Amino acid sequence: MSPYAGVAATTVEGLLRDTFAGIETLRTLTIDVHRRAVAEGRAPTTTDLSTIRPTVLDHLSAHARLAGTGVIAAPGMLADQPRWLEWWRRPPAGSIRHDAPLPLAVDLDTGNIGSYDYPLAPWFEVPCRTGRRVVVGPYVDYAGTDEYILTFAAPISSDAGFFGVAAADIRANDLERAMRPMLDAEGPATLLVNATGRVLASNTPATIVGSMVRPDHGDRQELLPGEDWADCVGLPWSLVRYQPTGRG
Repeated sequence: MSPYAGVAATTVEGLLRDTFAGIETLRTLTIDVHRRAVAEGRAPTTTDLSTIRPTVLDHLSAHARLAGTGVIAAPGMLADQPRWLEWWRRPPAGSIRHDAPLPLAVDLDTGNIGSYDYPLAPWFEVPCRTGRRVVVGPYVDYAGTDEYILTFAAPISSDAGFFGVAAADIRANDLERAMRPMLDAEGPATLLVNATGRVLASNTPATIVGSMVRPDHGDRQELLPGEDWADCVGLPWSLVRYQPTGRG
């Protein structure tokens, strides 16, 4: 199969680059926070980590596509909280405070049933274990926002050690909206599909976001991405053109 070319590559790779550029900024700021605390012979605190908050809020303000972004500390990393998320989110369109970012409010007490056990989430566990970026989803974030999202994440590691993960969420419907012009340019019944065959974006009502596309589903042509995405677990995504016979 041939690699992506033209508008498809520009659109998809542009979104990935833009999203991970913001994540990289947060990662760099957090590494500085961690290094300063270690140089002072102590563990960082939530107050130290809150110094990245203006940048987090700036990213949410500047990038309307982001549903949320921030940094998630590894358990035991901070001196004053066993677990912590410096995470801010933009409520969905139609809510009362749509344009006002809010901190993510979750139960982090591991002694409670239903606590937000984020170290087990793939977007945290994979970067921690592999040291590589990851894209997870689309999935329903039942323990966090209850929204259908994709999470882009990268490990925060340096000579000071592993600190945690920097990440950003994009709502599945916002990702599809961003991809639709590219899909329409490629032709009818064109899909953006993740590595497991789940639909990320579609320009046909016959195949909805989140559905699975079977390899034998219709007469299809698949275009795989190039090598630029090789360092990101959860990719490659692929572009699929086909004549659907029903839902995926």
